[in-house]
Amino acid sequence: MASITQETLQKLSLFQGLQSSTYAALMDIGRVETYKSGEHLFREKDELCCFYIILSGTVSLYKTNSNGQQKTIFILGKDTLLNETLFDPIPASISCKIHEDCKVLVFYRTDLIRLFQQDFRLVQNFTNHLSKRIRRLYRQLKNSTSIIKIEKKLAAKLWKLAQDYGMPHEKGTMINFPITITSLADLLGSYRETVSRALKILVEKELIIYEHKYIFIPDPSALSIFFKSP
Repeated sequence: MASITQETLQKLSLFQGLQSSTYAALMDIGRVETYKSGEHLFREKDELCCFYIILSGTVSLYKTNSNGQQKTIFILGKDTLLNETLFDPIPASISCKIHEDCKVLVFYRTDLIRLFQQDFRLVQNFTNHLSKRIRRLYRQLKNSTSIIKIEKKLAAKLWKLAQDYGMPHEKGTMINFPITITSLADLLGSYRETVSRALKILVEKELIIYEHKYIFIPDPSALSIFFKSP
């Protein structure tokens, strides 16, 4: 179990601008845990007692419907809080699966809430973080309407992933983790066969390149124009 440094904390938006005594307390009460791809950090209805914050890697937050079909709500990476509902001591309302090997910063709920009472900047940072999450959810709801063609929904989702997790590549912008068609189907709440056809359309239009489970976007602006067009 790795130790936490003040430098590590200050690189995260959730812990910027805090009092020196707050950093000292965070280093004392926190711990870093490592998880492998495919593991679950927690599942829906689990009783949780800790806050989880990603230091590296990516995770999927998903819900399962009555038919057992998974719908991925978010794919999240570094500097994100995974279980904001823990502010209320109720069971988890969503499941969290490790998408790409992760290092996770862990704090007991009671310890962190005690620090909220001592440093208001910490409260502001968490509030701003959750506000951004809500705005992102609103955008996803707008794009989830059934009248939008699946290839446009897929294009919008890939464009957003490229914005969040893209890195420069000779083929354009590469989404910096492997994505299977099944995981894309979960992300869109659709069937694998339907998403496979939509992916093929984007490839044929040369809006994306899909090789060995990695997605490259030659021109993100062209992809944006495509999903925003009537």
